[in-house]
Amino acid sequence: MIFVHFYDEGKGEIVRYILQSGKDGMFWKLGPVSDRARPTLEILIYYEGQGSPNIKLHGGNIMRIQHNIMALNSNRQLGINNSAVAKSLEKLSSGYRINRAGDDAAGLAISEKMRAQIKGLEAASDNSQDAISLVQTAEGGLQEVHSMLNRMTELATKSANGTYTDDVDRKALQDEISALKDEINRIADGTDFNGIKLLDGTMGVGTTGISAEIDLTANKVGKFNVTISGTEENVQVAFATAAAATGTKVSAAWDNAGKLTFTLSGANDTSEITQEDIDHALAAASGAPDNAKNIKVTIDHSIKFTDAAGTTAGGSVTKTTAKAVQAVGEDGVKGILVTANKAGVDTRHLKFDNTGTVGITVDADGTVNVGLDAGKSYTASEINKMLSDAGAGMTVSYDGSKTSTSLNGSDIALGGKTAGSGLSAGGGLMLQIGDTSDSYNQLELGIADMHVNALDLTSVDISTRDGAAAAMSKIKTAINTVSTSRGKLGAIQNRLEHTINNLGVTTENITSAESRIRDVDMAKEMMNYTKNSVLVQSAQAMLAQANQQPQSVLQLLQ
Repeated sequence: MIFVHFYDEGKGEIVRYILQSGKDGMFWKLGPVSDRARPTLEILIYYEGQGSPNIKLHGGNIMRIQHNIMALNSNRQLGINNSAVAKSLEKLSSGYRINRAGDDAAGLAISEKMRAQIKGLEAASDNSQDAISLVQTAEGGLQEVHSMLNRMTELATKSANGTYTDDVDRKALQDEISALKDEINRIADGTDFNGIKLLDGTMGVGTTGISAEIDLTANKVGKFNVTISGTEENVQVAFATAAAATGTKVSAAWDNAGKLTFTLSGANDTSEITQEDIDHALAAASGAPDNAKNIKVTIDHSIKFTDAAGTTAGGSVTKTTAKAVQAVGEDGVKGILVTANKAGVDTRHLKFDNTGTVGITVDADGTVNVGLDAGKSYTASEINKMLSDAGAGMTVSYDGSKTSTSLNGSDIALGGKTAGSGLSAGGGLMLQIGDTSDSYNQLELGIADMHVNALDLTSVDISTRDGAAAAMSKIKTAINTVSTSRGKLGAIQNRLEHTINNLGVTTENITSAESRIRDVDMAKEMMNYTKNSVLVQSAQAMLAQANQQPQSVLQLLQ
């Protein structure tokens, strides 16, 4: 119970009242004092005037000493303002609006997702730049191969002229041809980017196909093996028979579904279809889909008809191409790796021997025998040159040099692969040009084998006039092959440049969006900091005032 003593100047005396709660519960008013009432606190107030004063004391808290509510309130507000100042200082010093999840949980989640995307896009842009460098390296090697092939054309054309002699002039021309072939092989083996071989056939992933036996014996056509290559996956090639006719022995046509069909028709058992017939039929077939523009169909021998009746109608065999797979074999003990130069099924063996004749021999079953000099050591490059000159169709790889003794007796079998045969070895290079693992963010890069045997130049010999004439056609075919590879590389390089531009624009836009979410508005935050600093100062002043209020109680003790 609180008594209030007023000194009423009008009456010239001290008037005693008791504080009573008002109707609204928020204010106090003066009331009459009961004779039995005992005060717990008495306050002396100087009042100038007449009548009963109406004094409003908020909540009656003004004189609570044990719990200085006003001071506690001021201290709480001071803490809030200090926290706000600290957050403003953190934002201003870091430059970020969101420094922890508590600042904006949803904004943080969105921002981090965008940051991950930005990092992926930047890495993809770097990948594309590296890919362009790789393509340029490969194209540089192909450019030099082109120059040498042009020189070979010049030499073959000279040799085909009757004004030259075989034993002197044409022999000198052939010597240069041999040197050029060696250099082409060296470029094919030595052109690499960051340890990745570019022109040796191991990047022929774009060349897919299949090797298979075609059995049409029921339709009076002898069995033959066919190799379909130079295509992408899932290209269908069919061999069908038609009744004997006097027209074309073989014709080829593409249907609307992108399927290629060779129709065989023989008049008698003396008729046969050669590789040249297949090539002419394929060239005459129009409407090839984009994934089969460079298709090649190769038969292992001429197709013969089995009897005088020729073919009967209705027989058909269809094959579907698959991605090329490279056959390899390894001698783990001696550290020797053997790789087939063509993709697909290859179950041949490579054997080393230093007890017989030096050189390369090939058995009837395809086994390649490497005869070594017992007193020499060999590098992998030296072995590969021997294999290339012999047209063995495989390469070896090992570190440093090995003595013939250490190589002797090694019998390495190539693994059998069933995914098809291509113009070059499978393996290729997958380029990551986007920030996701989706197929549209990946680019498959394939480069054909540029070795002399892959270009079908192994047998080029211009030491005779007839040989020179035959060489001219082969060299021109090789030039077309190299031109095709260079054209594809140029197209990929142009695409990659557009890819880099797109990645740059996307990165810029996403970075701007992430900045709007994550970064602080410096002007706005500086305003908040100023406001909160003023509030801190005000709260400190009010806290000091609140702590001074209980001092008035001391007057009652006097």
